[in-house]
Amino acid sequence: MLRGALRKNGFDRWRLVMNGFGEATGEECTFFIEFYMVNPLISPSECVLGFKSRMRATTADLQAALAGTESEKSMLSEALVQPSFAMVKVGCLSKNGRQLNAFFPCSSVRMDTPDYLIRMGSTDADTCILTDTATLGSVTVTRADLLERPELMCNAGSFSWNLHYTIAESFFPNYNDKNCHWSCFGARTSYSGTIVMDGEKYSVSAKTSYGYFDKNWGHSFAAPFLHLSSCNLTSNISGKKLMSSCFAVQGEYNRRLSILTSFEGAMKEFHAGSHRKFDVHYECTEMPPDDDGVKLHWSVSMNDRKNLVDIDICCPTESMFVRDYECPEGGRRVMKVLGGGSGVGELKFYHRIKKNLELIEDVHVANCLCEFGNIELPEL
Repeated sequence: MLRGALRKNGFDRWRLVMNGFGEATGEECTFFIEFYMVNPLISPSECVLGFKSRMRATTADLQAALAGTESEKSMLSEALVQPSFAMVKVGCLSKNGRQLNAFFPCSSVRMDTPDYLIRMGSTDADTCILTDTATLGSVTVTRADLLERPELMCNAGSFSWNLHYTIAESFFPNYNDKNCHWSCFGARTSYSGTIVMDGEKYSVSAKTSYGYFDKNWGHSFAAPFLHLSSCNLTSNISGKKLMSSCFAVQGEYNRRLSILTSFEGAMKEFHAGSHRKFDVHYECTEMPPDDDGVKLHWSVSMNDRKNLVDIDICCPTESMFVRDYECPEGGRRVMKVLGGGSGVGELKFYHRIKKNLELIEDVHVANCLCEFGNIELPEL
């Protein structure tokens, strides 16, 4: 989607999220695989990372600094640039979470062919692919890499995957704004295959992957950023597992959230970009510690003339992890997103009948993807 002005000031990100179980330990982990591109026309043939140190001071500046003149106080030692690169970001949003980044020149990226949606990498060893039905690839970052290039902003380790997927539930239309766009075309996605992280093999099955798949693009990130989604829902009314249900919440878009729900085929969509009037209130707060440790609490409430939606989700902080993204505008701005995949809580959907509320659905939510983020400005 990087066309026009977005080629010099824009980002494009595909995001896949799924759960898998360790074959040796049985431990459940939430994994993410992302294909991310920033400002491809600025430097098509070479990766430009904004956090790489670049001397800005001239010889005259250094002489002034040594002499202790007044001009030394206003001298900036490093130049700030706009980033330009393609990146595959992978990792896990569970206990001992991590992120691994592999960078590629934008000119090496291939996309929109009959064989794949996007392909990053120049050799068979580093190729990462996303197609309409599958994704595969491998990312390795050594400790030596991080010592030599701290601008990679990630952890050391290895991550490889070979997954097939089927999208079972999509929401349309997309959210579109002049600065940011969101397409939730895989709110309920089934993944199957294997993931190998740091030598440990994880099995991903369609029934327990509780997968999610979306796409974001535009000039800048939504900030503050909030996301909740899950397709592991159980009705508190009937006690039955809702096999064809899901929900997704995302924003903040012009001070509103998009709230999308589907309960056994009955879809209700409240898009932040629509002219439909509805009020949304949300917060993400830290709860007092208990026997289960410290948790973060997401609370979202939406109401209009006909409906009321209340969502309450808690996620243990020990199973959350902060991911970092360089912002398209550069200047060492970084989007920091705290996320976890083990959120648990409740969603209630009401229908208004004059002054009364009729409870339509009350569901228990598990394996909820919970995220909150904001842009961190550089220290000058």
